[in-house]
Amino acid sequence: MEKNKLFLICAPIVIIIAIFAIIFPKELTNFIISSTQFFYVVFDWFIIWLPLLGLGLGFYFAFSKYGKIKLGDAEPEYSTYSWMSMLFTAGIGVGIVFYGPLEALWHYQSAPIGINGNFDQQQAMENAMSISLFVWGLPAWALYTFGGVVVAYFAYRHGGSFSPDSCVRIGFKDKKFAKPLAIFILVFAIVGIALSVTASIAMATGQISSGLKIITDGGDFTSMTWKMAIMIALFAAFTLAAILPIAKGMKFLGDWTMIFAIALLLFVFFTGPTHYFVSVITTLIGKIITDTIPHSFELYIFKSRDWLVWYPLSYIVWWIGWTPFVGVFLAKISRGRTLKEFILCSTLIPTGFMVVWFSVFSGYGLLDEVQMSKEIVAMANSNGYEGTIYRILQDFPFTKLTQIITVFLFVSFVITTITSAAISLGIMTNDGKNESKVKAAFWCIIMAIVASAVVITGKIEGIKAMGSFTGFPFVYLLFIMGAAFIKQIRKDNK
Repeated sequence: MEKNKLFLICAPIVIIIAIFAIIFPKELTNFIISSTQFFYVVFDWFIIWLPLLGLGLGFYFAFSKYGKIKLGDAEPEYSTYSWMSMLFTAGIGVGIVFYGPLEALWHYQSAPIGINGNFDQQQAMENAMSISLFVWGLPAWALYTFGGVVVAYFAYRHGGSFSPDSCVRIGFKDKKFAKPLAIFILVFAIVGIALSVTASIAMATGQISSGLKIITDGGDFTSMTWKMAIMIALFAAFTLAAILPIAKGMKFLGDWTMIFAIALLLFVFFTGPTHYFVSVITTLIGKIITDTIPHSFELYIFKSRDWLVWYPLSYIVWWIGWTPFVGVFLAKISRGRTLKEFILCSTLIPTGFMVVWFSVFSGYGLLDEVQMSKEIVAMANSNGYEGTIYRILQDFPFTKLTQIITVFLFVSFVITTITSAAISLGIMTNDGKNESKVKAAFWCIIMAIVASAVVITGKIEGIKAMGSFTGFPFVYLLFIMGAAFIKQIRKDNK
């Protein structure tokens, strides 16, 4: 099947599934929940250690003789800062702003290793921070890096396409199953990316409108009129960024987004309880070293299953579901890097940033819970998730300015995520090698239309469930992609 034809096949599939999800969100969500519950109950042991496997393989290839392999003959197109900024804003984006204040609080209150698990307050806080970085730190970046390395190796060393199916087409080219399996991988990747990213647009719209309402002390920014205006503005911004060359669109956005994110982080760090933040960072680094392996094999057999399913396992499946498009985008911007540089930089540098970010914002959320007002968790428990970071900023100087910067971060993070997804979809449904501005723009239109319908109906559950559901096949397909990569790299470097 030619990749050019995939657009005509996948775009209608995305629209049909999205329409069904909007019209029948409860029915679809209930079906998916029942299906996923079976999947999680039977294969929880299989999912939980996959990120550790990816991390181990990555470090092996980085420090072995294969680490010197260079991806392409040219020098790197982008500076290390721009390269890492584009990777970070594409791979995690708006999630760290939305979940930053809440992540450790949720685990502190509801995890089997939290305050309700017969742990004292100090140990429960440390456990909550540790599990937060387990799901947002090394596991996520190890999976993204693995996907990027596989795509990049076959693209630069074998002239393959920038697509998750290329490894199967080339690595198993002598097998009859290669072609149909490659088509299956590609179709699931495209549909899953489009649906999961659509959910991100709808969620970001609500976060931005709530932020504007808080900043203006009660302005009518949560009305449908304002939400649609925000949607249109976001659509214009990420479509423009998607049709510009990466060096002018995504690079510019990634650079400035990270500048503002780092500035906000440093401001809170130095104007807040700095010694407390340093203590949390120090403790958390130690927890990463000592707890990553135990977390990777802990299923809490005699504890509540709900927390395990909706936190560690669902996070891991979501990261795996995003691996195809983040991997394609990362491979596209990584020409000229060695495998060692690729693996270590794209695993350790983002993880380091996440340690500081979550130590500051999640750490402050815990501090508020155990020693201060308890207002942050109260806001979260009243479904005011999007307002928690704005509430934190009220405790620091220049509140209005920092809240405006936070709204900008919501906007820019979602734009960079959608832009990178649209670029990846445009490549995958084009010839697999070159960017297609027209197809990237069409994917922007399709995702915006679906997201608009979600905002109007307010029924995001079905889209979110389907986006997560489409990640399940890649739990197994990653093994096939990894096998093709290992087979080919050993054959090439005997």
